[in-house]
Amino acid sequence: MGPITTLLLLLTLSGCNFAQLLDGCSNPPGNNQLAGIIAGVLENVRPILVHGIPDLGIPPLDPLGPLGHTSFHVDTSAIKLDGSVNDTKVMKLSEYIICQVNMTLGIAQKFAIDLRLHNFHAEGFYNVDGIAFSLFPVFGNGDFRLDVYDVVITGGAKMTYNPFTDHAAMKDLQLGIYFNDLELEMECILGCGDMSDLVNSVVSDIAPPMFFAIWNNIEPILTQALQDGINDILKNISISDIITLETRRAMQLGNANVYMDLVMKQVAEAIIDVGLDPAALPYITLDFALGQAELYDGQLTGLSSLKRSGTSTFDKVADWVFLYANMAVDDLAVHYVANVTSGTTVYGVVVHTNIRRVAVYMVARANIYNFRVDLDQFIISEFGKIDVKIDGLGLLDYVVGPLTEAVANMVRESVANIIETIIKQIIQQVLNENPWPMQ
Repeated sequence: MGPITTLLLLLTLSGCNFAQLLDGCSNPPGNNQLAGIIAGVLENVRPILVHGIPDLGIPPLDPLGPLGHTSFHVDTSAIKLDGSVNDTKVMKLSEYIICQVNMTLGIAQKFAIDLRLHNFHAEGFYNVDGIAFSLFPVFGNGDFRLDVYDVVITGGAKMTYNPFTDHAAMKDLQLGIYFNDLELEMECILGCGDMSDLVNSVVSDIAPPMFFAIWNNIEPILTQALQDGINDILKNISISDIITLETRRAMQLGNANVYMDLVMKQVAEAIIDVGLDPAALPYITLDFALGQAELYDGQLTGLSSLKRSGTSTFDKVADWVFLYANMAVDDLAVHYVANVTSGTTVYGVVVHTNIRRVAVYMVARANIYNFRVDLDQFIISEFGKIDVKIDGLGLLDYVVGPLTEAVANMVRESVANIIETIIKQIIQQVLNENPWPMQ
């Protein structure tokens, strides 16, 4: 057997869909005083990570391991391979940078964390066996070294607040990982022979599955340690000392009711000012089962009675303020003059339509720095019954059924289009012109 060959395999994976770095860190990293306390503690526990926290059952995290047998599988057009790593140690985890810690106890009650790590280092023993390009065997076992650079570890969790104990707690923490560059060193690949060109041609298929196999092994350990550690901090913090009763009340459901009433009053005035109550409706030709109708001189009345419906709520998450609101308008009326033709008979008729109720659900979002409003959602959540009355059909009374259905469908489409375009634009403009209280 030839001499032991060490292959240094360098990959630049920034173009892959799993290698996306997040941009920007906050200074300070905490989005409020409570998050700042968490960030401060995390900043000062680095030495503890070397020894673990026995009282909390947290093992040493730097180095972490040795880990047991971990298998991985590669199945690409270039290579099919089964592999495993053993006795793996992960190092340099204590060298993290705290990028962001966001904690809210409002409507959303969320926790989010963003940690950066320049170098995620792992080493241990590998074993691989497979085939490349459906022809060449790929095999080997020996020591490996893995360095992953520009790592981002993100986490998200739910927060709960107990008003009786005045304490918050975290649950269901989940971590994800992203990286930019990966460097892998393997000894005795291909039986310690000199086939580095072949190995280099398939290493981009081998290295990422190996890394994610290691990460999947340690992720539950890190998740539990981070969640237990933060909950141990939170159990000693009275939330009322950090977030006042007045602030907590401001984060309750319905805290935007007064604001939305003001907004809807201005929206109603704007609807009238731009000539939407009454609103002129376009000339329309309807083909129905028994003939054709030409509708003209159409008018829609009642849009200016659009009002808040139910509770409206502000919620602040990190650098964003969200507004959740419901609106509704009752008894919209549509009036048309029409010529109805069936066969060779033509009658002039008048069409009266009443819409019992139209409701809209809206989620708006504003950045606390530039105050620009985006409507994330603006959807018609309810479109009530449409009553259609047609006067003047005379001998064509037999077409009233199919004509009524065609008119109802046309009215539904026309009114929905006005609400989802023009009314939406008016509401967004009014929201931009009225500062949000939580900004």
